[in-house]
Amino acid sequence: MAISDYDYNTLLEKAYEELPEKVKEHSRFEAPIISSIIQGKLTVIQNLGEVAKAINRTHDMLTKWLLRELGTSGVFESGHLVVKGHFRQHQIQEKFIAFLNQYVICPECGRPDTKIVKEDRVNFLKCEACGSRHPLGGIKASTRKVEKKFKPSVGEEIIVDITSTGKKGDGVAHSGDYIIYVRGGVRRGQKVKAKVTGAQGTRVFAQAMEILE
Repeated sequence: MAISDYDYNTLLEKAYEELPEKVKEHSRFEAPIISSIIQGKLTVIQNLGEVAKAINRTHDMLTKWLLRELGTSGVFESGHLVVKGHFRQHQIQEKFIAFLNQYVICPECGRPDTKIVKEDRVNFLKCEACGSRHPLGGIKASTRKVEKKFKPSVGEEIIVDITSTGKKGDGVAHSGDYIIYVRGGVRRGQKVKAKVTGAQGTRVFAQAMEILE
């Protein structure tokens, strides 16, 4: 028996209504923008934690990818990724887009609505929009290690060169892989004697005691 145009359209509408909401959505995916700043000999990716959350991937996975692709080493602390070397924002964004294409965007429908599932020791990129699955390779971490020759301790007096000014007006200096924030009205270009007041990961906080130069 032939199906009338009316019956066909009714069935088509019913089938569309039963589709998952993610399949119905047609909004264009916009990749998050990496925010980074160069400080001394280091580059700080300021929003890596937020970006990883936005694409539903762990910061550890994204960190390993970026360190490998940039060919450097680094430390993730408090939502930031501090890496050795100078890397421009567009360089990091390019590597991030490559990560999206391989580990987030579905190669079938182009949606970011995916998750990584493991079956029989093999990771798959499973799309929650179209249902497709694609095998994934692992990400090996960079073999370079982060050197930490300077180990700050509260009460220790240090001498640092102020290379820039932070958002809160503190002077910013570097020692090894540590970023040192110096309070006390110091300015860029000054050599300062300061006392360490605290430390969190690779961030060190100090109070200026004397301007040496």
